[in-house]
Amino acid sequence: MIGAGLFGPALASAQSSAADQGMGSYFDVRRFGATGKRADSATAPIQTAVDACAAAGGGTVYVPPGEYTVGSIRLKDNVTLHLESGASLLLSQSKADFPSGSRSMIFAENARNIAVTGKGTLDGLAQYVFTEMRGLDVEIAGEIEIARKAGLDMRRYYRTGMQTYMFILNNCTDVLLRDISVIHSPLWTVRMNDCDRVRIHGVYIYSDLEKGVNADGIDIVSSRNVTISDSIITTADDAIVLKTIRRADQAANPTENVTVTNCLLSSSSSPLMIGTETEADIHHVIFSNCVIRNSNKGFGINVQDGATVRDILFSNLTIETSRRHWNWWGSSEMCKIVLKKRTPESRLGAIRDVVMDNIIAHPRGTSLIAGHPERPIENISMSNVRVLMSPEDAKDKRASDALRIEGVRGLRIRDLEVRWTEEQVEEKWRSALVLRDVADFDIQSFAGRQGLKQSNAPAVLLDNVREGTIRDSRAVRDCGTFIHIQGEASKDITLRNNDSRKALTPVSYERANLRKIVRSVKP
Repeated sequence: MIGAGLFGPALASAQSSAADQGMGSYFDVRRFGATGKRADSATAPIQTAVDACAAAGGGTVYVPPGEYTVGSIRLKDNVTLHLESGASLLLSQSKADFPSGSRSMIFAENARNIAVTGKGTLDGLAQYVFTEMRGLDVEIAGEIEIARKAGLDMRRYYRTGMQTYMFILNNCTDVLLRDISVIHSPLWTVRMNDCDRVRIHGVYIYSDLEKGVNADGIDIVSSRNVTISDSIITTADDAIVLKTIRRADQAANPTENVTVTNCLLSSSSSPLMIGTETEADIHHVIFSNCVIRNSNKGFGINVQDGATVRDILFSNLTIETSRRHWNWWGSSEMCKIVLKKRTPESRLGAIRDVVMDNIIAHPRGTSLIAGHPERPIENISMSNVRVLMSPEDAKDKRASDALRIEGVRGLRIRDLEVRWTEEQVEEKWRSALVLRDVADFDIQSFAGRQGLKQSNAPAVLLDNVREGTIRDSRAVRDCGTFIHIQGEASKDITLRNNDSRKALTPVSYERANLRKIVRSVKP
């Protein structure tokens, strides 16, 4: 913790002389000893200015153009730290600039009405080393083995140098980040823990797309009433991610009432993400009006720690994906929504009431929505979605089906179109849509075919499904089998008003007796 004791007489002098200097609520860090020269530590002068501002009842700490090497700066009630255009805060590489326990450039705890604004830059000067893989990431164990069999170089980047975040704000209320640039963070760039009433507007965040391990953009952790808007975020790890995590011995708080809108996002993992840390519920979240380009995934939900994630809306998104180095989570899919247990002893959470609407996606990998064997995902709605499958731009091929949905109860699909590029195809491409262990489903106005023209894979594969309808859907040119039904548990299926004139085989069955469980209504 940074306090008056650290700076002693300097702070006392600044507090007593602020009014005499005629500064009022305006505190220029140059008046407190900051030189703006990179070689000079500015930690103490800027902290002194912040403390004097807080002691005066609040105001603005002004950082003029220059380079300021800083360790940890602690914000306090009613203080705005304003970085002028041309001002850069550079992360100190000296542990002496970080009080015991401090792990961020900007820190606040139990503070109210704080802000960091301006056209200046905060630079974490992240450092990395390229070396042999250490240990095994169980989350991507399968992908690692595919890469190994493809003969890829199994080295990857790891962090080195100063291991800090750029922002850690704990239990703060009325927080504003506006217009700043935050680049090259060694760890998560912005971390909000247990905060309330947070506004992040017009920020630029960047970490190296190849090297930036664990350099997330914005992590909203156990926080509520958050808006993120009009920002450009390019990060190796997740660009914007929502989590719930216990702090100390306290139970985790929920993350709730979050909107993300009007952002331009790129990520080597997930641009829009919920999880994996999910120790309390996450709900009432809107991700909307975002352009996602050059990303390893479009959006995702990954529940592993017992929480319920519900009432989530993904809308008005354009997505263009690109495969990354094997060590990154993601396979260039439009989405990945999964319910898991982190360990066999973990509580089993839930995912329900998720809506995807008005999405145009150019993925290179298989999108997945998958429940747990002990609990299905409930109530998934997808409407006005265009999936334009492109070939994988990597040697370690992973893609098969365009969209696979498994372990779901309550599925509604309206106006889903799946197309496959014809200029370059992948040998493992199979079905456009796969439903496996899905109950209570209604698919209306689907259009598509299988991935390879000569493949025996169907456009739509129904495997162990029940109580469902496919209606007003159509096979497109070069479709082989339009719908194939299999699985011992399949029953109560209705096919209504579908146009299969362009399919060689409208409907096929694994076994002849499966015909009895299908009610077919022709146009």
